[in-house]
Amino acid sequence: MLHVAAAPELFDRTLWSSATDERRAELARLVAAELGPEFEYAGLRTYGEASTPVAVFTHATVGEFSLVPGGGFDMGLSPEEEEAIRTAREAVEVEADDFDQEFDLLLSEIGQMRPLHRVVVPPFLIAQRVLSIGRALRWLPNLSDPLYGQVAKAAAHLNPEQITAVLVGTGMRLPAEAELEYAARGGLHRRLFPWGDRLPDDATIEAMLADEDGSTHNAFGLHGYGLYPVLCADHWHPHYRAAPDDGAPWLGSGMHVVRGGAADCYPWQGCGEWNLMLCALRMTDRAAEYGASVRLVYGLGEHENADVVEETGAAKQASAKKTSKTAAKKSSKTAAKKAAKKATKTVAKKAAKKSAKTRKSA
Repeated sequence: MLHVAAAPELFDRTLWSSATDERRAELARLVAAELGPEFEYAGLRTYGEASTPVAVFTHATVGEFSLVPGGGFDMGLSPEEEEAIRTAREAVEVEADDFDQEFDLLLSEIGQMRPLHRVVVPPFLIAQRVLSIGRALRWLPNLSDPLYGQVAKAAAHLNPEQITAVLVGTGMRLPAEAELEYAARGGLHRRLFPWGDRLPDDATIEAMLADEDGSTHNAFGLHGYGLYPVLCADHWHPHYRAAPDDGAPWLGSGMHVVRGGAADCYPWQGCGEWNLMLCALRMTDRAAEYGASVRLVYGLGEHENADVVEETGAAKQASAKKTSKTAAKKSSKTAAKKAAKKATKTVAKKAAKKSAKTRKSA
């Protein structure tokens, strides 16, 4: 595990930004030494209009990962973002009644994205893209995506049992909700989207889907945040009161948190699908009616992979009473199988429930 004393720039985004490229490359090689043989350091890259380079690693079976330096951020929907939403509502002129309804629905759910609270996130690696069908076939040879069949480049939509197989196969985990929002914001302070406050039109979303030149990555190199319903390790809570402030998953029971899903609303009706791409928007996993997408994470700081075990899209803290790592791993695998079996029974019911937010009639 990496520690602040040895690599302070990895735990402070400001220090990372002020470091030289030589120092960033040195830190990236330090990270590479902590990773398994399936990871390879690919170099420093700059995305979009960002001025600070990102250290990129290539995983043999998953693809490209961005090294996200740790740091603090205000998690949730800020007053500035609420004002931007209200301003956008006044600026948009459309005749469709459902457009206003989307605004009203979004504003009515602000409580689920509050209270705004300060979170300090340790460094981590995060996949630049959600797992594709082609890559998922390595662990799920019989996969046929409910939306895209076997189109290799399309985003995979997986059920809990399939997600468990991917996590076990890769040795990685789902992102904590705080990690995913922190990575999506890309260092921007209290802005609606990874690129700012401008509402995306259909052409913008189409460009993100096509990604012909890579220009739609955010400052941390994440592609297409908000397009697909990404499952988080956190269980659902209808607010942030008493939420963790260290970037760890907020555990509990029942449903899990999902972020995004705009692409699954195609064809877009021009009535607010963009709200699924907000950095702060969160829903329950019931919104992912065709299955959830996966954006894999490898932790580098306080709560890294050895400390958090994923179970069918959940996260279960390893018991502090466990003194044997071997015993802990055995226990975790048993719990994962039980959770997967239980979760699989409810998949059909979840898929049958149509979400008004994430699916529009053509």
